[in-house]
This record gives sequence, structure tokens and C-alpha cells, in this order.
Amino acid sequence: MEFGNWKLQRFFVFGFVFLIFSCLYADELLVQQYIKGLKDKKKSVRIESAQKLGEIGKQDVVEPLRNALNDKSDDVRVEVVKALSKIQGDSAVSALAVAVKDKDDDVRMAAVDSLSSQNSKAAIGPLIEATKDKNNSVKKSAINLLGTFSDSSLIPTLSNCLRDKNINVRLSAVYAIGSIGGIDAIRALSVVLNDKDENVSVAAINVLGALGDQNATPLLTAILRQKRDITVHNAVADALINLGDKSAIPSIVEFLEKIDEEDKGKFREAIIKILDKNKSASSKKETVKIKPVELPTPTVHETPSVQPAETPVQPPSVVPQGQQVSQTQLSQEEKLKLMGQYYSAGVTLYEKREYEKAIAEWEEVLKLDPNHKQSKKMIEKAKKQMKK
Repeated sequence: MEFGNWKLQRFFVFGFVFLIFSCLYADELLVQQYIKGLKDKKKSVRIESAQKLGEIGKQDVVEPLRNALNDKSDDVRVEVVKALSKIQGDSAVSALAVAVKDKDDDVRMAAVDSLSSQNSKAAIGPLIEATKDKNNSVKKSAINLLGTFSDSSLIPTLSNCLRDKNINVRLSAVYAIGSIGGIDAIRALSVVLNDKDENVSVAAINVLGALGDQNATPLLTAILRQKRDITVHNAVADALINLGDKSAIPSIVEFLEKIDEEDKGKFREAIIKILDKNKSASSKKETVKIKPVELPTPTVHETPSVQPAETPVQPPSVVPQGQQVSQTQLSQEEKLKLMGQYYSAGVTLYEKREYEKAIAEWEEVLKLDPNHKQSKKMIEKAKKQMKK
């Protein structure tokens, strides 16, 4: 009885082993069938064979797929590239490097996109090659992918792209360099701050601000001394606010003396925000010298402004509460701070629909600067709301 059971067990073991080998053999036969299909006369069969080999994803199918990159059909070569993208490893990257040099634009684009799926630095070489491509879309994709590696050694390559004739290629290079960051990125971006297209200059300025490195401050303040479109200068103001570097304030103040009154609001706001960021940085106050501006003597309101109960805004101690503020009693820095407080309080009250109180706050701003454009606009806006 025991002998019979042993024979039965042996039968099942051999049967199981046979089944496993049969499945493996069948899979191997299937792989060989698809490899053979890469050379079929019908294009549809070659395409399907490439797709199936990509789904299998084994390293031993890389070489047949690489050979299929010589197929006469662009459509087949695109599918071969997509199949290679599903296989990880340096051998697949090496095959895709061949496709990066293909004569067809779609194949090269597919190759660059496929390199993004490779978790290997071996993809960097083919991508650098693609930045020299004749097709701008291929170049842009390669540049964008290089930016994701966060490798500062790639900045020289990307810097070359900043000189490309195509604006979209230059923009891609700006953002890729920004993604890498560091002092080398700041130096590289300095080249395009005077780009012939202001969109590229503005993009570089925005990136420098986003990097948050105060080494960029001298580059940005230098732009304020140039005759540029106000759009560029406004971008500089935003970037300097992001950096929060107090050393930029004298340059902003100097710039304020040169521009039209209607354009000054952005830069006054920049000074206030930079000072606000530096409140707790140092107890030693920086003296800001500004050319005196002759202003008409402000009239005294019979009814003093009412501060909101929920969000009180107290003026600095240098200004006695309930008394008229004298222009000569305040330094320019204190004046700008005070204007910022009044303006912010007005906005808060406006959002609460307390329009009369909001107007009173903005009128305080106008006492300090009768030409403050934002306050005038907000007063008009509040008055319209009161009439509804």
C-alpha cells in the first residue's frame, strides 16, 4: 500500500515539473515567434510583434528590438522605441540612444520620451545629444528631462541652449536650469536677463526670484538701472520680494525717482514687503536715503479714523495717536511702513464690507502720499459699493 502511494506521489511530482517546463518552453516559443514577427512582410505584424515584446519586457528581447530600429517603416520604429521604454537597464538605454539619431522626427521624439522612463543616469548622454536636434520639439523635451536630474554638471549644456534661435527652446532651458539651482544656475541665467525677447528675460527673472538665493540680488537690481519695459521691471520687483534682501532697497528707491507716478505702487509695495521680511532679522535699522518729495500740507480730518475692533492696526510709537502726522517727523522707511499698515487695514475692512472705515484708512495713506494710486482706486471702489 505504501509502495503504491510512493509511486502516485512520484507521478504527481514528475507531472508538475513537466508542466512547469512545458510552460517555460511555450513562453520561449512565443518570444521567438514575436522576434521572428519583427521581420514579417506585413507592417501590422511587425508592429504587433514589437508591442508584444515590449509587454514581455525581458532583457533578452532588447537586441532583436534594437535590430528592428533599422525597419524601413517609421511607424514600426516608433513602436519599437515604445517597446524599449518598457524595459529597464543600460542595454535598453543604449538601444534608445540609436533611436535618438533616427532620420524621422516622430521616432526621435518617441526616443526622448522613452528615455524619461529609464531610471538611469545612462540616459543623460543620449539626452544631451538630443539637445542638438534640428527639431525644436525634440530639443525642448530633452532639455526638460535634463532639468529633472538636478545635476549641476549639466548646466553648461543647458547654457548652450539659452542661445538657441527658438524662443521656446530658450524658455525650456531657463526652467531646466532653474530646476537644478545653485550658484552655477544663477551665473547661467544672467546671460538671458537681456534676452532679445522680453518673455525670456521675465522668465529668467522669475526663476531667480523663485530660487531664493540672495546672490541673485545684484543681477536683479542692475536691471532697474536699465531702460526696460515696465513689465520687466515689475518682474524684478516680485523677484526681489521673494529674495527679501534689504540690500536691494537703495536700488529700488533710486528707481522710484525715475519712473512715472502711476508705476510706483509696485515698488513701494516691494520696499514694504522686504522690510517686513527683515523685521526680526536685525535690531539695527538700515537708513534709506530718498530724495525729498515736496507734498502739499495734508488737511486735518474733523473725524479721526476708526480702527476695526477685530483687527486693530496701531500706528508706530513715533506717531501720537489721534494727532495729525507730520511729513518731517517720519523717516522715509517709517513712512512706507505706516502707509503699508493703513493700506492693509483698509483692505481688511473692505473685505468685511465696512466701506466707510476702509475709506478712512486709505485716506490716511493719502495724507502721507497724496498720489498713492492704489488707495485712490480702492476709495472709488468702496464708494461704488456703498451706492449699491
